[in-house]
Amino acid sequence: MAWAPERLRRTTHWRGGRVLLESGTMIAPILRSFRTVAAVALLTAAISGWAAASKPVWTLPLGEDAKWETLTDLGVLLVGTDSAIHCIDPDTGKVLWKNATFKKSNTMNAREIPGTPFLLCNQFSGMANSKSTFTLIDYLTGETEWTAPEVSGQYLGTIPVPEKGLAILVMTTWKDGKGQEHGTFLFAHDLATGERKWSTLLTKANGIPLHMADNSGKFMPRMDLSGYHDPVLEGDTLYLGYLGVHALDLNTGAIKWGVEFPPGDKGLKRTYAPLRIVGDVLYGAGGGSIHAINKETGATLWKSDRISEYAGLFKARDNAIVTQIEVIDDKIYARYGGNFSNGQTVMLKEPLGVVVVSAADGKPLYQDKKIEGGLTNLMALPEIGAVMFADGKELVGLSAGATVEEIFRVPIEFKRKMGGGDIAKIGLGLTGGLMGTVKAVSSSSKARLDVPVAITRQDGHIVVQGKQHLLGFDPVAKGQKWSLYYAAPSDAFATIAMFAVTLAASAQGNAQVAQNGSIMTSGGRQGMENIQNALDRYNRYTETRARKIGGSKSSGGYTYIITKLEKEHGGGVGLVGVNLGNGETDRRLALGDKEPKYLADEAAGRIFYFKGGDQIQAYEF
Repeated sequence: MAWAPERLRRTTHWRGGRVLLESGTMIAPILRSFRTVAAVALLTAAISGWAAASKPVWTLPLGEDAKWETLTDLGVLLVGTDSAIHCIDPDTGKVLWKNATFKKSNTMNAREIPGTPFLLCNQFSGMANSKSTFTLIDYLTGETEWTAPEVSGQYLGTIPVPEKGLAILVMTTWKDGKGQEHGTFLFAHDLATGERKWSTLLTKANGIPLHMADNSGKFMPRMDLSGYHDPVLEGDTLYLGYLGVHALDLNTGAIKWGVEFPPGDKGLKRTYAPLRIVGDVLYGAGGGSIHAINKETGATLWKSDRISEYAGLFKARDNAIVTQIEVIDDKIYARYGGNFSNGQTVMLKEPLGVVVVSAADGKPLYQDKKIEGGLTNLMALPEIGAVMFADGKELVGLSAGATVEEIFRVPIEFKRKMGGGDIAKIGLGLTGGLMGTVKAVSSSSKARLDVPVAITRQDGHIVVQGKQHLLGFDPVAKGQKWSLYYAAPSDAFATIAMFAVTLAASAQGNAQVAQNGSIMTSGGRQGMENIQNALDRYNRYTETRARKIGGSKSSGGYTYIITKLEKEHGGGVGLVGVNLGNGETDRRLALGDKEPKYLADEAAGRIFYFKGGDQIQAYEF
């Protein structure tokens, strides 16, 4: 596969005690559907620099607690409460519209369609939410474009396919006396009119392992497809990764073929590796093996040996979870194990490892036998022809040439911003990393020992993220540029940070979109002519937002961290902003809340603080 340039887009938000950092590479359409992608809640140190204004630029009482919040691609603020969806002008705080039809919504059933001003919403009704109504809203005007007929069944998810002018509803239905069958169905609707184009039975009812939905209640949990990566589109075919791989013909709704294999762990989210397509071959992973499949016929070309066998006989008893595969030229780089979420907690699943196999036949070419303590996502480094990852003690780079070999193995040293006594006490820089010091330090000092969970790209260097640390790494010079270490306000915050960073590891470097046109290309506009005015509005708003961002004080590349501020900066719990380009902490905002929730528009330099959960205060940097 040819090396592809990457781009980075960030939106940070604090949800239920989490700091979330959204990062994108070439994969914006997929990542927009996750909205919560990377995260950090870290430990304290001396900080200095520019602070946010002490007074909000606007305040908006909601009248009830916000349950979810997101920024659209145009910067418009959407907030869901138990009784309605609110659309808010980010510049003035004015409520542009409020729709009380959609109660107890979440980000899985109120999905923005990439490249359009549309929001796909699902309204629940009936006993135990047994009925569902599909609706398309223009979020710039609040107008309802169309509402599809009510369907009886359990809502599982929505798949927007704007390139083909379709919106697909995934539901488990039952016989209703009106001709509706029992099973898990795909219902495709015309994006312009809402007309149902086709329906397809994907599998039997309850055939897909489900996971707890975001914002789901504990007493009556709602289950959905949030534990899976978004399908991959190529041409007229959508490849679904819910039960291995199924190829769906978007013109007719026919399932062209299906190759089923189990996930790495049914109880954990995103334990199927995201699908990869190279030429005529589709690659997937599950059940401890990598699969190569002819994308046209569904014929299995090869299946690798169980990856856990590479981890040694002792660990082979535990099936490996292959969570990422990257196809580079004639090789497949794969990682297995790491941190996973079940929707409520995070756990480290072993065995841990990185292997490289031949893309031609799946035969092993390389295995890293030194991984311990944790494992991040794989990150391609085309500038030096390498693939990078981190474990609990080292940053590692593998060559992507004719042979696979280590080109760097750099000890992780989180030490900058610590006092000299702290460094001496923990021994960082003396032992070649973190893991070697664990048994030698006191329990209070162990709080400063942190295992990397995710790596992202930022302005020519790599940012290594742990739940309590940030580190900048130059892959060309093979050296650290900076590192930071902050105090979480409580152990609970540190635990939640691990939850959030795990989401980053699940998505960053994992998702891929096949080469295809977007809705804004001439080919992508087929079937959308009836709503061309809405697309024109989208273009105008895009231009307006670009001008605003271009004139803002934000220099880009920030992550915001919940910590305890020093007294001279207001004290108590607040936010600090870290410039990921240079590692400098030059923004701060005192919040005066023990468990603050916020959302940040990093590009525009604006923080939305949900004071008490039911009042929004906007601050600008």
